[in-house]
Amino acid sequence: MAGRRRPKGVRAALSAVRLTRPQAQPEAPPAPPLADPRVEALFQEYAPKVYALARRFGFDADEAEDGVQEVFVKVQRRISTFRGEAALSTWLYQVAVNALRDHRRRTLRLARPLPFAAGPGGFEDAEPAEQRVEAATPPPAEEAVRAERKTLIRAALDRLPARFREVLVLRELEGWSYRDIARVLELPQGTVESRIFRARERLAAELKKLEGAL
Repeated sequence: MAGRRRPKGVRAALSAVRLTRPQAQPEAPPAPPLADPRVEALFQEYAPKVYALARRFGFDADEAEDGVQEVFVKVQRRISTFRGEAALSTWLYQVAVNALRDHRRRTLRLARPLPFAAGPGGFEDAEPAEQRVEAATPPPAEEAVRAERKTLIRAALDRLPARFREVLVLRELEGWSYRDIARVLELPQGTVESRIFRARERLAAELKKLEGAL
């Protein structure tokens, strides 16, 4: 896999939108009833991160809050099964990704646009569009071009099968290593690397289609 290179058309696009770490995490969504103090502590630390992950997976704000609650209800049910064979954060993200997948299958029948903010530093944490304050004056031409490009990338991501969009979000937007993605998705690392490579190819193809339609 080390010898593979990103498709030429997508290399610059992904570098342009690669995640820059936010200065502050979003506020924690409302907590579900949690009887275990350990889970309450995990909720306070990880709920904003799980919320942001759900938004990047395509959930709107209300659905993301519902998803977070479902995640931590499952964490509470399963915390007794944690044996310390992996890091607690890895175990929690395994529960989170699977719970969000289940929630999405039940509640989302149509693909929803990924809620990425086209800020000057790249994609920002999942801030609803209605909470972003637009500038009073039109953006400079360069910013307008960059914003249009990011809109195209968002639309192209939306067209990808879930298995491809998921690994691209974790790798390119969350900044996870191949090893961490493999652990959380419970896949061989080689499978993850191959899937990400194919996801980039599909993204490049979808971008080409969208650009040709302009």
